[in-house]
Amino acid sequence: MNRVWWMSIILAVSLFGGGAISIVWLRMEISATAKKCGNLEDQREMVARELHELRGQKSTMLRPSVLAQFVAGRLTVPKASKTVHISEREIESYLQSDIARKDKLFRRKFLLRR
Repeated sequence: MNRVWWMSIILAVSLFGGGAISIVWLRMEISATAKKCGNLEDQREMVARELHELRGQKSTMLRPSVLAQFVAGRLTVPKASKTVHISEREIESYLQSDIARKDKLFRRKFLLRR
């Protein structure tokens, strides 16, 4: 009887000790995971701030006044001598010609677009 008593005490102590050690191990894993999550959140915040800044720069660059400054002196309305007017009949005859049928399909789609 005395032997059974000691064996049950040793078994109970080892079970509780193993449980305590496993709880400590789980807490350490949770702490490490929480630290990694914190680092990832910090990185996400930095990327979000950078993205916000880049979107602001993009919207600034796409303003008509800024675009006009970029092309000032380089982009002008073409002269009347460089303008070509094509009638609808000429476009239809072009689309039915052999030139348009061969390998210029991308131009055909462009000309058909309205």
